[in-house]
Amino acid sequence: MDTKVEWFASWFDTSYYHILYKNRDYSEATNFIKKLSEHLQLNPSHRILDLACGKGRHAITLNKMGLNIVGIDLSQESISEASKEGNERLSFEVKDMRQSFELGEFDFILNLFTSFGYFDNH
Repeated sequence: MDTKVEWFASWFDTSYYHILYKNRDYSEATNFIKKLSEHLQLNPSHRILDLACGKGRHAITLNKMGLNIVGIDLSQESISEASKEGNERLSFEVKDMRQSFELGEFDFILNLFTSFGYFDNH
């Protein structure tokens, strides 16, 4: 059994991650999400999974637009922060996207960062 801990499993909970991306804020997320939402023609009947959601800025922005969102991320710290904004249409869970999980059916699955590029396989 391979017990190797991958670098990204802990890196997103370090202060370095938060320093590196400190300029990514809700203003930047809102501008991007509004354009994406228009392009995809998202509406309140859609259920969306934000895969590797981090602290949830995109999920929170989509939720404020009236959409149903579930966000998952490997980082406990990020999910704890994002969960402060949770409501009946917005929830967050600590999950590894490489593992099977059941959260229901989704109309859209978004991965709005570079998370897939970290894996050697899977």
